[in-house]
Amino acid sequence: MKKYFPFLVLYLLPIGIKAQSFTDSVKWVNQFIRETIAVQKDHAQIGFENSGYLKNSLILDEKPEKFLGKNVEKYSKLVDHQLIWLFESYGTVYYTPKDGYKESIKATRSFGKYPSWEFKSAVEMMTNFAKDVVRFGALSDKSFVSPLANNAFNFYTYEVIAIKENLVSVKVKSKKLYTPTFEGILEIDSLSKQVMKLDLRTTGNKGINFIDSLRIKQYFKTGQFSPAATQFLYKGKLLKFSFSGSVEVDFKKWLPLNQMPNHFEKMEVIKEDSAAYHAELLESNRTIPLTLQERMSLAFQDTLRKRQQYKDFTDSIDGIVHKAPFFPLLFSDLVWKSKNQKRAIIFDPILPAFFYNTVEGAGINYGFALIAYARKGKYWSVIPKIRYGLANNELNSDISFSWLYDPKKRGLINFSAGSTYADLNPNGTLNSLQNTLNTLLFEQNFMKLYRKEYGSLSIGKEITKGLYFSGGAELSRNYSVQNNFDYSFRNIKERNFSSNNPLDPNTQTQLFPNNTSFHINASLIYTVNQPFIMQNGMKTYKLPLGPRFILDYRKGFAGVFNSNSDYHFMELSVQQEKLNMGLWGYGSYSVSAGKFFNVKNVYYPEWRHFVGNMALVFNPGLKSFHLLNFYTYSTNQYFLEGHFEHNFNMRFSNHLPILRKLKLEELFGGAYLYQPQKKQYYELYAGLRRLMFRVDYAFSFDIEGQLDHGIKLSYNF
Repeated sequence: MKKYFPFLVLYLLPIGIKAQSFTDSVKWVNQFIRETIAVQKDHAQIGFENSGYLKNSLILDEKPEKFLGKNVEKYSKLVDHQLIWLFESYGTVYYTPKDGYKESIKATRSFGKYPSWEFKSAVEMMTNFAKDVVRFGALSDKSFVSPLANNAFNFYTYEVIAIKENLVSVKVKSKKLYTPTFEGILEIDSLSKQVMKLDLRTTGNKGINFIDSLRIKQYFKTGQFSPAATQFLYKGKLLKFSFSGSVEVDFKKWLPLNQMPNHFEKMEVIKEDSAAYHAELLESNRTIPLTLQERMSLAFQDTLRKRQQYKDFTDSIDGIVHKAPFFPLLFSDLVWKSKNQKRAIIFDPILPAFFYNTVEGAGINYGFALIAYARKGKYWSVIPKIRYGLANNELNSDISFSWLYDPKKRGLINFSAGSTYADLNPNGTLNSLQNTLNTLLFEQNFMKLYRKEYGSLSIGKEITKGLYFSGGAELSRNYSVQNNFDYSFRNIKERNFSSNNPLDPNTQTQLFPNNTSFHINASLIYTVNQPFIMQNGMKTYKLPLGPRFILDYRKGFAGVFNSNSDYHFMELSVQQEKLNMGLWGYGSYSVSAGKFFNVKNVYYPEWRHFVGNMALVFNPGLKSFHLLNFYTYSTNQYFLEGHFEHNFNMRFSNHLPILRKLKLEELFGGAYLYQPQKKQYYELYAGLRRLMFRVDYAFSFDIEGQLDHGIKLSYNF
């Protein structure tokens, strides 16, 4: 053995040297990346301004021949490889560590009627990989770990693949296949440790939910600490429609910035100058060439607009618009617009207008909206409705007039008057179509009604930043009504219709005496740190960064207009939606407490009601219950209500192959209610969601134990 030992040493020596060399290279690149991360964190503290041009395009790669039984090309005019959306903008982005990103948009232009994902401004493209986690707005709700995060070594490995002059190319790889991470290349200046280029990818396997793949490219210039250019390339497939798109922004005038310009308000994110809305400024600053398809599409649109200036052409177009196919009108709104886009009429869909309930029998509730637009975002609307019971031959009608007189401060006035049958729970239980189906198919008349003749006036306006006031008054004559019809398609054994009195469902007793009510109401809503966009003089609010506080007050006046109501009611609520929890998804919560006091007379329609549910389909709103009776927990004394929900955003399902392909988001939540008549009630639920579809399984409890459990479904389209 001794005589072979020198040969063994000679054989293993190169392997050992190579292993040591590899270990040294790993140590070197890891230290190099640590230094780069530190430099990027420092650069993120440097303010700047930069003018840039943005182009956003969306292409339909492939469509199904039919969708929901309809010929897609016939009804939507869509074909394969069609450019369905193009958007351009030019503006200046400002950034300071204190105020974040803001943008002043000087010009915009668009083509198509099917808008792409958001990204209508360069500020939405300012993805900063110096942060520990990054998000991509409308492309995905999920947070992803940056390869330049402080904890990046928990998620990534790094390998030097090339060194050319002062540029070091580093390959970024995920340690685990299904974590919310990226893979790709970083190019870093070896002297300054400044990132000069990045090319990163992520896919559905990593948890991106609205699309299937995303590629991000960023380019930097020496001494400029924000990207000189950013490009998003994405592909996806939704309901058999395959699509691809690109969003690109190119900057050219980088300057350091110490203080945000004073023409921005505190939480204003984007200010759009509507005076410069046409193509001239875009053409002079377009640094990303248009494709042939894009140029032809814009040229066609410009030609069409010029031809529409001639009356004979416009009249012919109007004739075509009015010849709308009948079948789509059954299920969707019909929108008519004048040639100057200043007026519009929106007709309700036909099929949902028909209803059946056990009070009125079969009937129709149909209306339309007439809208007139004025300057600076102002508009007024008139909405008349006719409700006719075909079985009881009773005609009711009402009309609503609204005027948005101050778009910048959400100044709105509304006046409504008429007669109608209304839900005893003003929060809404089921919509009319759902109640009709439950009544006819399952012999369950969940919705309870009363008749009211009313007139109401309300106003609302932002009185200072973040504080909104609304107030109003209503005079109504209210009538308790009873069941008059008991027809259903099926006669289900051991199931009968309940009475229209939810507090005494087995007998046809009157819930409340016919009465006159006059009340006033006022609300103060204070929202902490709510960003907004100023466009055409109108504020568009984004998701608040802090909680919202709501104070409601209502007072019933006895003797005024012969009113029988006499009470005070006050409620305080705190709520917040989509509270970012980083890699653990996001949560939402709501807490409310209210009390009636100095009560002498308050009738059931004026009680405090809650958003219950007894049907298979439910409303997934933050303040909704899954299994609560629609009416029996309403109170005329006091209450405490709480809700929470957490969306783990594929934190767990992404590790299971079947669920990973479906891109299902995991939900967990609960709700609590206390009121003195019923004492405490609470729910726990878990669910899965994919885009507009959701399925939950819920359990409900009271002081005596479990009450109910079951599956609940939700859809939003």
